[in-house]
Amino acid sequence: MAAPRLTLTTLFALLVLACDITDVAAIVVPQTIVESDSPREAELVLADEPLVRVGLLDGPDEFLFSNIGGGVRLEDGSIVVADEQSYEIRMFDARGRHVWTSGRWGEGPGEYGGVRLLRGCPGTAITVFDWKLDRITRLDRDGNLAETGVQPYGSPTCSPDGNLVFLPWPDEEWGIEQRIGDGEAYRWNMTLSWERDDGVVTLAQGIPGTERRVHGHTTGPANWGRSLAFAAAPTGVWYGSADDYELEHVDWTGRITRVARWAGPTLEVTGGHRDRFLSAYVARYDTPAERRRFERERWPGIRDDLPDRFPAYESDGLLTLPDGSVWVTVYGWATPQRELHLLGPDGLWLRGVTIPARSTLLDAGLDWVLLLERGEFDEQSVAVLTSA
Repeated sequence: MAAPRLTLTTLFALLVLACDITDVAAIVVPQTIVESDSPREAELVLADEPLVRVGLLDGPDEFLFSNIGGGVRLEDGSIVVADEQSYEIRMFDARGRHVWTSGRWGEGPGEYGGVRLLRGCPGTAITVFDWKLDRITRLDRDGNLAETGVQPYGSPTCSPDGNLVFLPWPDEEWGIEQRIGDGEAYRWNMTLSWERDDGVVTLAQGIPGTERRVHGHTTGPANWGRSLAFAAAPTGVWYGSADDYELEHVDWTGRITRVARWAGPTLEVTGGHRDRFLSAYVARYDTPAERRRFERERWPGIRDDLPDRFPAYESDGLLTLPDGSVWVTVYGWATPQRELHLLGPDGLWLRGVTIPARSTLLDAGLDWVLLLERGEFDEQSVAVLTSA
């Protein structure tokens, strides 16, 4: 196993061409570049059976999930799950027994139009992001409403001081489609912002966002397109554009202090990948005639728009731990199995873990994961798996 390489480099940024040497000295930003050829530790092996699983194909309503929008595991082992279809937040104890249910559809206090659970939010046991109403709701451990407030638009994450890190809409959104040719792909330049009590602080700018493609008079996310991913840590925010296995760390003053690079699975798109993608598409059609029509009329355009490389990781694939480590979910289509990589607080690649197929990471620690699992009939459940 090759030892990770740690190199220190100082990068210079010139604000204007006419800067004199004293101006340059004032804007030098030291960056530690950490490159890992292989993980430092052995792969984390999960037990065959979960410590606890919550969710049934048929049974009491509180154990039936239709569209899980997040899950967190609390310090005592309790599990909190958000269900999009019922607009409910449900708590289960460490043994999987239902404790309480809170929430319903609506726009009033304790009601939701969309639910996502946020992790690592201090001061309140449970924090819910309503992506439809652009609102944050905080609940105590008993499911009682503690606070509700509007937040800036964008998918937020909690910072260690209880404020929010988020992505506002890019200024260039409106009208960009008119400058891009039909069939072409583009990416907005995004800004990473931090909302504090005294205002909004810009942490990073010009980060490539979601890759989109123009078709006629509409645009939408590109198949196998790259996206910006970010997650807050105690010392700042890890973020990356998914062009490669690389993340940058920006501290709370807006300085990029660390760049982590590591060696993951190959990102090359092969004919086998395209065949699998085609099979997934045609499976949606009920009759052979419909499948043949799709392959003849629609598939050539979809195939020709597929990229030559996969993104390195999922758009929501960064999950930080209290010590500053970060779990990275490798892009699902790039590997035959679901693969996670753990980077330490210093950016070194520590270990990997393989999670079951048809599962999604919701929460994790150093030696456990909370997964969203999908069964044979697409029933959903959550499961805690620990090291074997």
